[in-house]
Amino acid sequence: MTLAEIEEEVLPKLTLEEKHKLAGLLAADEALAADNALWDAQLREDCKPGGIMHQLGKEAFEEFKRGETEEWL
Repeated sequence: MTLAEIEEEVLPKLTLEEKHKLAGLLAADEALAADNALWDAQLREDCKPGGIMHQLGKEAFEEFKRGETEEWL
């Protein structure tokens, strides 16, 4: 179903309460997408050389090489 079809066929049939609920769902979805984008950007930074995740990976690999861990995935 296209946006135009939704505007023409679905929205007119919704009650005001249903429209408010739909607006809330759309706003929450948009906020979640923005939050995910921030999370992804932070993770990319953390994985760069010198970032905390990069450093943790190096430390874990060194522990593995020293035999301090049971398994390396």
